[in-house]
Amino acid sequence: MSETDRSDDLLLVVAFSGGGTRAAAFAYGVLEELRDTQVSIGGQPRRLLDEMDFVSGVSGGSFTAAYYGLHGDGIFRDFEQRFLRRNVQRDLLLSLLNPINWVRLLSPLFSRSDLAAEYYDQKIFDGRTFADLERGPRVELVINATDMVRGSRFSFRQPELDFLCADLAPIPLARAVAASAAVPGPLTPVILNSYAGTCGFEPPTWIEETLVTREESRRRLRQAAVMHSYLDPGQRYVYLLDGGISDNLGVRFSFERIVEQGDFEEVLARAGVGDARQIVVIVVNAETEPGLAVGRGGLVSLGLTRLIQTVTGIQTRSSNFETIELVRSSFEGWAREISERRGHPVEFRLVDLYFDALRDPAERAYLRNLPTSFVLDDEAVDRLRAAGRELLRSSPLMHEALARIAELPGG
Repeated sequence: MSETDRSDDLLLVVAFSGGGTRAAAFAYGVLEELRDTQVSIGGQPRRLLDEMDFVSGVSGGSFTAAYYGLHGDGIFRDFEQRFLRRNVQRDLLLSLLNPINWVRLLSPLFSRSDLAAEYYDQKIFDGRTFADLERGPRVELVINATDMVRGSRFSFRQPELDFLCADLAPIPLARAVAASAAVPGPLTPVILNSYAGTCGFEPPTWIEETLVTREESRRRLRQAAVMHSYLDPGQRYVYLLDGGISDNLGVRFSFERIVEQGDFEEVLARAGVGDARQIVVIVVNAETEPGLAVGRGGLVSLGLTRLIQTVTGIQTRSSNFETIELVRSSFEGWAREISERRGHPVEFRLVDLYFDALRDPAERAYLRNLPTSFVLDDEAVDRLRAAGRELLRSSPLMHEALARIAELPGG
């Protein structure tokens, strides 16, 4: 199915969270279920996967998102062997221990994340760039990282790179994924060059207006300040780290776009889905919550590393919950406003897929205790894929969405 064959009445966004290979395998299972889910729009049978307009990825989830954006159904042929069942963690460590790379890493122009990007480029993405996405399923791919200087989300999209006077097309997909998965400590920031002020780029008027009047919401004011800072010709580099730091679910790009432009209907129109009647966002959330057994020594006996991991996990889960509720309530309100304006219903549903929704307590416990790493055994990969399929198939909100999609006129 080509881009033009998608229904104008349906907007489908799928977001893959961070979480290493665990997140990538969980996301892959959801893609398999989307492929096998048949819908009827205007009396025409279609695969739900072919109706996807946007796929967003963070950290581990960005591998699955980028590979699908590049290869479409080709992901089902070889992604398991090329990434999910590969010991990427071991390979990266061996690269780091290679004496040839010791010399390269002495240079200030080459870092551990550059080494990781090089590995991803050779072993997974075959040197492909964002320009090569034109050969794929033509779904809009959004790879999310964190700007460590500004403390904000940074997405590899041309509208954001315009502020840097940079072109998205020649950027290797592996480099964007490396930025999205650059966990602080083991990996270093991925650096993008900024050429701000050299191309005659005119920023949207809302930025200057917001900064001058300062009468908008605090969220819009902060977003204006962040975007304006990219226009500074003196800032020649952008330092990017793991996208999970700023948005571990990969859904804030859509929310912030509406905050920036101020009108939900206008955002839909600019995205080419201005006639959408059904808006469905599927969030594939691979967060974990390992059991914390505190001994007689209390929290002191945990050790510093375990304590940091526990605190980080609490922060991530809390942030994920607040993001889900923020997006759900905001989009539902915006959909009601459009419905009143158009005179016909525009409905929004957020389908949140997460391990705690599984009915089997043993399976919940197993998946919640899987590590965040770039290596999992075959059993873990298979159980994660199965969980992704089961959760999408059994979701009551997904059932509601499918019933409403079946009522769309098509076209």
